[in-house]
Amino acid sequence: MRMPWRSGGGLCMVRGCRGFTLLEILLAMVVLALVVSMIAVALSGSMQVIDATEEQGDIYYRARIAMQRISDDLGSAVLADDVDFTGTGQEEGETRRELLRFASMAHVVFVPEKQLPGMGLIRYRIVPDRDRDGMLVLLRSDRLYRPGGKSGQEVPATDWFLLCDRLRSVRFTYIDRKGQEHAQWDTRKVAGEPDRERRLPAAVTCRLEFWLDRKEETSLSFSTTVLLPAGVIHAEKTAANTR
Repeated sequence: MRMPWRSGGGLCMVRGCRGFTLLEILLAMVVLALVVSMIAVALSGSMQVIDATEEQGDIYYRARIAMQRISDDLGSAVLADDVDFTGTGQEEGETRRELLRFASMAHVVFVPEKQLPGMGLIRYRIVPDRDRDGMLVLLRSDRLYRPGGKSGQEVPATDWFLLCDRLRSVRFTYIDRKGQEHAQWDTRKVAGEPDRERRLPAAVTCRLEFWLDRKEETSLSFSTTVLLPAGVIHAEKTAANTR
């Protein structure tokens, strides 16, 4: 027996399959936007943490390399007859100045076939960074010592090598045999003091301050104190002679 087909029932079934209203679609889009924004903020924070960690790791690496070189140079410092140990204190901001000049047995030979080992005339100089506004660059010069040469002559620009960059300030402190700190050290003869004794400091403290964020005025500082064996031995001999 066939059931009569009713057009009204089919129409009701079609009417029962209703879609989303405009308001529901807008609410769904708002919720989706909120979820996406929350995820983006979380990811952005994570990326910033990762970037900051990588940047700090890079600064730690730069500081370790620079401190190791400075420690090797100062730890092997000697007081030659015609080479004085001259050092200044702190440098920061827009400046160009030679910080340290001394003789050291830590002369670096890059090409053994063309260069000779021996005592080196070491110099440190601070200059503004050309690529990063407001930052400083620490340069190092290392020339083979030649007796009778002029140690105070100007060093050509090609003889300066980059030791460290992204610096905010560089500070050297000089410690004598009594443990007293000095902002400067100079073994050159002074007019009116003919009997002044030339001697190396017993130790030198180096402090490097690196920029983290110039806008936020944040930085990282590293310091090390290097013992100068030649200065300590000379100080002990002097103390023994005065007893």
